[in-house]
Amino acid sequence: MYGVTVPDKWRPSLALLIACVVGLLLALPFLALVAARTTSNQFVRETEANLHAQAAIYATSFAQAYEAAATAPLEGVRLSAAQRERLAQDWHPIEARLAVSNSTILPPRPAPMAATTPAADAYVQIAKSLSDLAKQAQKTTLVGFLALDENGTIIARSGTDAGNLGHIGEVRRALNGDVVSVARWRTEEYRNHSVRSLSRDTRFRVYVAHPVVVSDHVIGAIYLSRTPSNLNKYLFQQRHTFIWLAVGVLVAASLIGVFMWRFLTRPVLQLQRQAQDIAAGKSEAQVSGYGVKELAGLGQSLIDMGATLRKNAAALQTYTKHATHELKSPVTSIMGAAELLEAPDIQDARRTALAATVKAEATRMDRLLDRMREMARGQNLLETTPTDLKAVLPVLRTKFDDLHLEIGGDIDQPLPVSHEAAIICFGHLVENAAEHEASTVRITFDAATSTIQVQDDGTGISPANISKAAEPFFTTKRESGGTGMGLAICAEIIAQQGGRLDILPCEDGTVIKMSF
Repeated sequence: MYGVTVPDKWRPSLALLIACVVGLLLALPFLALVAARTTSNQFVRETEANLHAQAAIYATSFAQAYEAAATAPLEGVRLSAAQRERLAQDWHPIEARLAVSNSTILPPRPAPMAATTPAADAYVQIAKSLSDLAKQAQKTTLVGFLALDENGTIIARSGTDAGNLGHIGEVRRALNGDVVSVARWRTEEYRNHSVRSLSRDTRFRVYVAHPVVVSDHVIGAIYLSRTPSNLNKYLFQQRHTFIWLAVGVLVAASLIGVFMWRFLTRPVLQLQRQAQDIAAGKSEAQVSGYGVKELAGLGQSLIDMGATLRKNAAALQTYTKHATHELKSPVTSIMGAAELLEAPDIQDARRTALAATVKAEATRMDRLLDRMREMARGQNLLETTPTDLKAVLPVLRTKFDDLHLEIGGDIDQPLPVSHEAAIICFGHLVENAAEHEASTVRITFDAATSTIQVQDDGTGISPANISKAAEPFFTTKRESGGTGMGLAICAEIIAQQGGRLDILPCEDGTVIKMSF
């Protein structure tokens, strides 16, 4: 995979990211609340829906009053089949769909024209009651009201308008049976208003024309208008809510910021400093308060890693010192023998002895290097193939056919070490037993306690040497080719398998116990 490397100076810090998160948290409620109400269409449609609801009530009152007062046959426009079908439904709400922009807002409402035909008696009879109703309602609704007869002539009003509005498009459509809503620019003089009258600063009004229907005939129309609200007034009306919301969000954001700093930022910074101390070789201390358990686990892993690195570094240093010391003796012997072999007057017997010395020391070096490789191998995780004592015994008998090998305990149960680890460990222990003149070696496994015990009948280990017998390169058989690596390799492998190797005091022979 190919990627782009980001320079460190362009990488944001954790504190900056948390600050951004808290800032977004502070802004989101306001953005969500304002976004739902910022567009003019939202306010316009609320006004439109309100006007439709009032127009329907006014139209019903108009129709009932007209039916009670009328004596002549109906002469208004008859509804179309589609219009009659809609009104025949049990529920026929009117959806607010008005969308406004500079291109969709119509010019100001034309002034009324002179009425050419007087209103019929039925309209005259109901005009006063409709006007009184509209004027009383206007005190609460702030809606301009006009009631028109079948010709578009104003018969009732909440204001002072008089004349005929049949020439206006929405009125003409309403008198043909349609429900119409439009937005028109205002013609009133603009001036500064009090804060509580901010809605009057909206530069257009919403008009709704609603037909009045009696027996499927349009006998008039209700013409309502109102200035829609705007964002400024909405924010003013909701000022107390915004204040409490701001306080609540500020408190919540502060708590989240403190929480993130306490349980995320500070522990991460402490872990960073701790990692830097480990990289510099310093001894790190336990960090107090890691926050969440995942960071606590990471911190503990970091501490364990530092301890392991220091342990490995110390072991490597000690191992290197021992290895160079052990290899120095055979190298010195080989170099001395080689110089003597170069002498022209050396006797054949002497030459043969020196050659034997070279071979013995080279063999010792080779054996020492093999043990060092096994030690390095033991420090890495070995294979995890399960095994038992019955599977290990044939391999050991093949390598040590001059010893009597026995197994006991839970011989069919799987050992807590892998097959490879078992072969290496048991091989070294049996070899050590042979070097200490043992004739019998018994390996016992107790599955209940998860312990393995290896016991031989050799000369054993003196009590003074038990504590250091498992140290690398410690041996009492150096003259006979001992490397002092066998028990150290076993201890390292057992530790890698999650166990511990102990040498138990014993009067006869040696007892090695491996606990898991």
